[in-house]
Formats: sequence, structure tokens, C-alpha cells
Amino acid sequence: MKAEGMLSRGRHIALFGLLLLTGGSGWRAWQEWHPTALFAFVNVGQGKCLLIVAPNGRTLMIDGGSHAYGEDNRGAEVAERTILPVFRRLGVRRLDAVLVTHPHDDHRNALPAIVQRLPPTLFWRPTVSSVEAGYLALEAAMKQVGARSIQVRRGQKLWLDTRYGMVAEVLGPPEGMPSSSSPKDANDASAIVKVWFGKVCLLATGDAGEQAQRWLLHSGMDLQATILDVPHHGSRHVLPSFLRAVRPKVAVISSGRNNPFGHPAPETLAALQALNATIWRTDAQGGLLVWTDGRHWRLSPLR
Repeated sequence: MKAEGMLSRGRHIALFGLLLLTGGSGWRAWQEWHPTALFAFVNVGQGKCLLIVAPNGRTLMIDGGSHAYGEDNRGAEVAERTILPVFRRLGVRRLDAVLVTHPHDDHRNALPAIVQRLPPTLFWRPTVSSVEAGYLALEAAMKQVGARSIQVRRGQKLWLDTRYGMVAEVLGPPEGMPSSSSPKDANDASAIVKVWFGKVCLLATGDAGEQAQRWLLHSGMDLQATILDVPHHGSRHVLPSFLRAVRPKVAVISSGRNNPFGHPAPETLAALQALNATIWRTDAQGGLLVWTDGRHWRLSPLR
């Protein structure tokens, strides 16, 4: 089932809060003469949360969670103390679509609390399922708020802004991925999404491991992207050949400070440095805001 055209019309995001984040006069000048899109990487510790805002104000949230470290309420705490305050500062009043790349806790445990406050129209659910209570709670929350549920499939497109041609396309995982899998397989079943706006594009990768990266390399698809959401928090399982195919100008690593997994791995950092990519680490630099008119782009800290 295609996800195209699922976003309702007429809802707009008040972006005036960005004046405080990107510099008032510069933002006003660009916004007056150029349609502008935003990519916000929220610092959630050892987890991922990415928000995309199209020029017309429509929104796509990709993942939303943080590693629990034994805390049952970690997701709700991150939602209330971190994610929702950032969204408020950005003027976000509603989510149009939420995509979960795979069902692991650190990518979705904040979402039940978030969707109660900001009910989405569309729930793009992961290819692999889970019987864990936390994931079932997410599906129940989506059903409660009336979100339409569609499973991620390769080739699906979601038009965020038809006027300016901003679109999100699912590149993977490959067809035939089982409906349930081991934790490692769930990583390789992560949804891979490419978002285009003019000449600037973002590649979001979830926790795609070596198997998924090799498949992408052999798929024949164009993987080049301006901005790369580095797979699996910058672990040692990020292939240098994959990074060379993407050739990112900006590489964002979502990881927690002093995390027990050793993310990001020194060899992954070295491979990115060899490509002269600007590396942004949420554990060291906090959240990141990228705004673009489809030709130029600018980075600002997202506090």
C-alpha cells in the first residue's frame, strides 16, 4: 500500500521560533525570498529523533526514543523533558507523519507520550514487528489517536510539499524481510529513507548494519546525500564503502555521552574524516538544526 498523498492539507507550522535558533535577521531574509525546509536532530542521548519540516509546514518525524539503561519510564521522560520542548520552540503543533525505522526501544520508546500530545495523521510502521510491551503500547497509542497505519515498503513515497517538490522515498529494507526477527536482523531491517528538497537531500538509516549497507551498495540506487544520519549511532559496523557511496557533506551521529557501546567507533569517525565530511555528534555538540532553501544549507546548534 502506498503512502503517497496521505498527508492532509491546510495545516501549517509556526516557524517563528527559529528566529531564536538560527539568527533573526538572516532567517527573515531567507524565509522572505526562499522556501525553506528544516531537518532537526534532537539530542536524546543514546537513541534517535529526527524531525523534518517542509516549506509548507508539513512534518515527518523519524524515530523517537532513547536507551532506557534499566529505567522503565525513560521514553516518557525524554518525551516530556527533551523532545516536546524542542518541538514547541520550533512552533510544531501537530505531526503529519511518524515513521519508525525499526522497533528497538531507543528508536520508539518516547513516541507513545509524544503522539498523545501531537497526534499524527499517518503512522509509517516498521517492516519487522515486535511483541515487546513497549512496541505494542506504541501501536495502541497510534490507534487511539486515529493515525492511519501503513507498513514501510521499498518504493513508497510521501510528498511533503508538492509545490516545491519535497518528497521522502523509502529505499529499503529489501523485499522479503521476515515479519519478525532477531535483534540483529531488526537492525538490518531498518527503513532507509531519502528526503529530497531541491539539490539538498537527507539519507536516514536507522540502525542499518553491514548486511543492509551491502545490499544498498549492490542495489544500484543513488545513495549520495548532502546529510547522512549515520547508521547505528556510528558503530564499528558502518562500512567505509557505504560512506564513500553516500559522500555526505554533513554526517550526524546520534549517540549518548559515555554510552557503554563505544559509539561512535574511532574507525567510523576516521572514515568520515577521510571524506572531509562535517561531523556532528549529539553526545559532544548536542542537537543540530539544518535549514536549507534547496541549494544552500546552514547548521545551527539545537538546544
